[in-house]
Amino acid sequence: MSDTNFPELGFAKFIHKAEALNAPKSILLFADAGRGKTWLASSATEVPSMGPVLLLDAEGGASAIARDWKNVDVLNITTHQQFVSVVEDLLNKPHKYKTVIVDTIGVVMDRAEKYFGEKPENQNNKFGRWGDLKNWANEVFRALHTAPFTSIIIAHALDDKDENTGAVKTTAMLPGSFKSTLPGIPDIVGYLTVEEVEGTPQRVLIVAPSNRLITKNRFGLPAKIYQPSMKKIMGLIQGGTK
Repeated sequence: MSDTNFPELGFAKFIHKAEALNAPKSILLFADAGRGKTWLASSATEVPSMGPVLLLDAEGGASAIARDWKNVDVLNITTHQQFVSVVEDLLNKPHKYKTVIVDTIGVVMDRAEKYFGEKPENQNNKFGRWGDLKNWANEVFRALHTAPFTSIIIAHALDDKDENTGAVKTTAMLPGSFKSTLPGIPDIVGYLTVEEVEGTPQRVLIVAPSNRLITKNRFGLPAKIYQPSMKKIMGLIQGGTK
């Protein structure tokens, strides 16, 4: 209800309480093969505020969730044009999904690079191809970050060596300079690995920044989350202690 002493603000309907922002708009998960990236992302289906979940399976890894997360909807993505069309519909048309998973961004970017490289003006212009790819990727993943659903982006891990300093950092496997651009977009950037705890291997999601890992955490999460699931992560964000 507006204040009767002032005219109705044209933007009043877009104002919301800060408490509504206490949830990630987008998440980047990266890891070596077989660490459970797709499983962790798909566990969003057990969080009421995050379901229904749609998995855009560009890599063909959806079988990893078939046993535990049967309610996740899976759409196989085989071309760049198909990915563009699906994302456009998700961003612009009404639908039921509260979480959309892109698995993996590396495959999506490889197909996009091929598409832009085949454009007549880029066939002998490597810089034009890379420029088109970077502009497209920035636009798409920033749009997903501001969408009315949560986006979870999955990537393989890459050890990236700085040619000037020799320092090696583990980051998401992405082409060109986008591997330094993309981690700046999501609210959470987590590296999924395995550690031994009292002699038992456990999955652990690392979200604390370090000299070795490109990670990010906007919600005060613990540096390491053992046996992570999206239910556990959301519980920690919304006031949990473990």
